Amino acid sequence: MRARNLRRYEERAADRMIFFSDAVVAIAITLLALELPVPEGPTVAAFRSAVHDDLDHYLAFLISFAVIAAAWGQHNRVFRYTERTDARLRTLNACWLATVVLNPFATKLLTTEGDDTETVGLRFGFYALLQFLALAAVVAMERRMTSRRLRDPDVPAGLVAAGDPVLYGMLAGFGLSVPVFFLTPYGWILWIVLPKAAGRLFRTRPHPAAGD
Repeated sequence: MRARNLRRYEERAADRMIFFSDAVVAIAITLLALELPVPEGPTVAAFRSAVHDDLDHYLAFLISFAVIAAAWGQHNRVFRYTERTDARLRTLNACWLATVVLNPFATKLLTTEGDDTETVGLRFGFYALLQFLALAAVVAMERRMTSRRLRDPDVPAGLVAAGDPVLYGMLAGFGLSVPVFFLTPYGWILWIVLPKAAGRLFRTRPHPAAGD
């Protein structure tokens, strides 16, 4: 009976951490919209002009929305079959949450003025570094769960493997773009090219369904 109760308490602790993480992601993704400038103008032409002037803000919002949504998807995949947590996993999850809540700030940095190479490198480099750290935390959490057997033991290994080539392509893309941004403002191309290249070069077979 004590073992059964302990297992239930551990599952409850894991659920609390997941629910809390989901709430933080929801708040961060909402704050992105709150930072958007509201276009103004007495005429349609003036309104369109205001929208055009703030296109960089709207583009930064779309990019960051996609980034946070992808980060949440990765977190959901990692914790889908989690039954227990430990102190190290909670610390890694807190580090991941720190990168999530900093996304609205990093997004605002992208739209600040400054076109010289060093300023662009600092602004975009910080944004890329933040995403790199988020992805690194995801990989570290998945490896921690695997090494400490914090998942449901009945889940097939193929469903929780950390060897997703696209994930590592994104990790490489964001990481390598940090120094590249100090040379050219087009370092963001690596965010797109490397994940796609990794997915094609290291394409794996589809994972079997849980009931197979």
